[in-house]
Amino acid sequence: MVIDLGKKNKKKKASKCKIRIFASLIIFGSITFSLGYNLLNNIVSIANMNDEKISLLKQKKELEKEKEILETDINRLEDPDYIAKYVREKYFYSKDGELILRIGD
Repeated sequence: MVIDLGKKNKKKKASKCKIRIFASLIIFGSITFSLGYNLLNNIVSIANMNDEKISLLKQKKELEKEKEILETDINRLEDPDYIAKYVREKYFYSKDGELILRIGD
């Protein structure tokens, strides 16, 4: 009977070892899966942020062009001759003795 106890102990040890290995694999697999999932999410987030960065840079360039146009308009509006010409063209004001003819539109 002593021999039977030795075989049972070996079987118990072997089954406990298999259970530990299986549990370790499950834990390692779940950790690996969660890290991989987070990595993929971060990669997607970075790609989205790069796309947004590109669109914002384009928008910045357009706004800088618009700013330059507005600054030139401000500089022109400081010139009284330009203001007089602009008002005459836009609102059809005329000087004394001046005749306004509107051609096409």
